[in-house]
Amino acid sequence: MNYEIIYKAASSYEAYFIKGLLSKYSIDSILIGENLSIGVGELPVDVLHVKVLVHKSYYNESKKIISDYKYNYLSQIDEKDWKCSFCGNSNPSSFEICWNCIE
Repeated sequence: MNYEIIYKAASSYEAYFIKGLLSKYSIDSILIGENLSIGVGELPVDVLHVKVLVHKSYYNESKKIISDYKYNYLSQIDEKDWKCSFCGNSNPSSFEICWNCIE
């Protein structure tokens, strides 16, 4: 398999956000374990993480994008939500792109 795990998301929501973020940079990704949340209480917590995989050729670029995302998230934790100028939906300050406008 030519894919590597780039990120372990705490939930399927976060995994889909990361997938959308990478897609914004034309990087395809695969999610593994997105449906395991039904096993909460029965499965170990570390198994419930949703793994985001990218092709090996995009690994370094993806790592940088996710690193920037995590840095922006931590530095903006106290900032207020922002409103999307296109659709008008409210987004957390840590989001670089609108959750509603991700295709």
